[in-house]
Amino acid sequence: MEGCVIRELPDGGREFVLDEPSLSFIRIDEQSRLQFGTTEVVIGAPFVLEIDGVAHHLDPHRCDALGPLLALFPGTVRWLWTSADGELRLVFENGAKVCVGPYPMGNAWSVGNINCRSGGLS
Repeated sequence: MEGCVIRELPDGGREFVLDEPSLSFIRIDEQSRLQFGTTEVVIGAPFVLEIDGVAHHLDPHRCDALGPLLALFPGTVRWLWTSADGELRLVFENGAKVCVGPYPMGNAWSVGNINCRSGGLS
């Protein structure tokens, strides 16, 4: 995958090592999109954003409530990985965390061409 190296983790998860870990921009449409150089992280399901110890339960389909997501910019991701069961996590240099769990109603998230559909990772 261009812009990213994928490493298999011992527990069956995957780590995404980004060529460009700085957040280039955030795009909000029917999904929440975080762009890191040429790698796009797309969130299509409800997720949790934790900033300064405060958890924000967000839904990309509720644009009126996505204000806390904008606090990630500008930012740099320190670690981006998924568990074997399809939970995506991003940890930023400033301590902010994003967690997107699997979603039975469709595509929960994607990192480039890797995504989590209702049936698991693909």
